[in-house]
This record gives sequence, structure tokens and C-alpha cells, in this order.
Amino acid sequence: MYTEKNYIMWLNSLISVNMEHKNSLLEYFGKCEELWNADRKDITDANILTKEEIEILIRSRYRYNMDKELEKLYHSEAEFFIRGESGFPLPLTMMEDVPLGVYIIGEYPKDAAPFVSIVGSRRITDYGATVCHNMAKELAENGIIVVSGMAMGTDAMAHKGCIEGGGKTIAVLGCGADVCYPASNTNLYNEIKCNGCIISEFPLGERPAAANFPYRNRLIAALGLVTVVVEAADISGSLITANKALDYGRSVMAVPGNITSRYSEGSNRLIAEGCKMYTCVQDILDEIGVKIDKNSLKKLEKDISPLAPNEKIVYDCIDYEPITADELIAKAGVGSKELSVILTLLELKGCIRRLSGQKFVRNL
Repeated sequence: MYTEKNYIMWLNSLISVNMEHKNSLLEYFGKCEELWNADRKDITDANILTKEEIEILIRSRYRYNMDKELEKLYHSEAEFFIRGESGFPLPLTMMEDVPLGVYIIGEYPKDAAPFVSIVGSRRITDYGATVCHNMAKELAENGIIVVSGMAMGTDAMAHKGCIEGGGKTIAVLGCGADVCYPASNTNLYNEIKCNGCIISEFPLGERPAAANFPYRNRLIAALGLVTVVVEAADISGSLITANKALDYGRSVMAVPGNITSRYSEGSNRLIAEGCKMYTCVQDILDEIGVKIDKNSLKKLEKDISPLAPNEKIVYDCIDYEPITADELIAKAGVGSKELSVILTLLELKGCIRRLSGQKFVRNL
């Protein structure tokens, strides 16, 4: 015997059927089970779906194996929550096109901590990576939950920075919650499950597809009180997310970027069009009405104070703009072997981060 929730799980899987139409169907038939059992004439007479949607719905009832889907859910780490259940994310209920249900792996934060969404380019620059990492880390240190999409580049850096800051993070996927995409983010995927949760409205096992990501992006936009665009090209999924956030009445901020970089064209345009500029984490905290945790600044001072003299010299040469080892040798006046040892010690103490191409930045 199937429950109404099981039938909603089926209807929820029909992503290509308009959400407003789904809601109208539920209102018309009263229960999702009645829709499952309705014949073509009843569905057509309801005068809700397009001809294409009618075919999608009818075909799906032959292809959708309820027992198989329930077995997958039972053997997975995921839970499926429908609208109205206590486990369903409250911010999503503020959307016009609220999902019928979502799959969650991990622990969805149930406290009153604010959410901030961070989005941007997959091909993030060193500058963008540094800004994104430090932003997410500081937000976490101030009790803010960071939301992103677990893609390469900006998303991955946002999740990593948040976890390093001891915070909780939420990854919204454009595939099944049990599918790690990209596969190279497997370690990060597992870390997020232990330090927050994975959310998806797609059925378990659903593979990523380009058409899925606009759906994913609207959930990211709805979850965050503020959406921050770190780097974005002039045509970018990040801009779709930003526009959705504005549609939902959320705030949008953008990180100013190099005017010669195509990866900053979109984010710079947002600022030119009146979007608020991000210069430091206090900008976000002011926007959502959170006071900065001065203890995090004291902690930083405490961590840095015991540096040895030669470590302090090198540390003072490193800022939030990436610097190469060769540049450090010239600037700090140390040999390559000594520098290598000092950089390793500074990394172990959490004072700096090593980027690709043997570049280094100061760590908050």
C-alpha cells in the first residue's frame, strides 16, 4: 500500500511539467493518488496541462517504478520531505514555484542561523578563489550557513572555506542527492554531508544534465537571505541565480573584479546596474543584521603572535593577492630552501594557503 507522500514523490520527479500546473492538478484531483489513477480523458478534461505535459505524465506512470524508487530511498542516506513536513526547508516555502518535495542527505540546519548563498564561475581566478574562501570562512566564524552548488571553482571554494571556519554548509545539486557531481569533488561531498547537508529535488540516481541547473539555481537563490556573486562572465548561470534571488525579494551583492577579465564582466555589470558591492564580510553581516564576532579577530591575532622572526618576515610579505615563491624570495630576502621550510610551517599554522602554480595568499 502506497502513501500520498509516495505518489507526490512520483509527481515531483516530473521536472519538465510546470510547477504551477502540478499545483493545479493536485487542487483539481484532491490527492496525488487520484491523479496517478486518472485516465487520459480525465487529465485532458482538467484543462490544466499542455498536450506535451499530458504525454509526459501518462508515459511516466508506465516508466516510474514506485517499488524501485522506494527501495532506493530506503537503502540510501537520503530522506524525502514534502511541503508541510517539519523537515522541509522553510526558506523554500517563500518561492512562487515551491518544489513538491526535496531529498536531503545529512543534517539540515534547524536553528535560526541566517543562510548566505555564494555563486560564481567554475573557472575561478586566484583573486576570486581567495576572496571566496575568506568570505565563506569568515561567514562561518560568525555563525552564518553558506549555501552553494558544489561545482568546481567558486562553489567548491565556498564550501571548503565554510567548513574550515567551523561552520555548516549546504550544497544544492543539479542531479540526485546521492550522485556526486563532479566526481572529483567526492571528498568535499563527504565533508559536506558531515558538516551540513546535500539538497536536491531530483530523483535519486538522476544524472546531471544542463537543463537541470536552472532548477538547481533557483533553490540556491531561495535559500540565501543574500546571494553573493564572486566572479561571473557576462552570460552565466550565476547571473540566473542572482536574478532569481531578486525575484524572491532577496538581496544580491557582487565582488568587484578586474575590468580586463571576462570572468568579472557579469559581476561588474551587476554593480554598475545598482547591485551592492562586496568589499568585506561586514558588508554581508550589515545586510542581514548580524554583528561581527570580535572573538574571531582575537583568535587570528593569537594564532599569528608566536611566529618566529623569519616566519614573521615572510608572513608580512604575503597578502590576500596571490604571490609566487620567486616573488617572495626577492621580497623577503631569503633563500629558496629556507623559504620552502617557512612556507610549510606557515601553512601548518593556518596562516597562509597554497594555491595552484606555487602561489600563496594570507589565510583568515
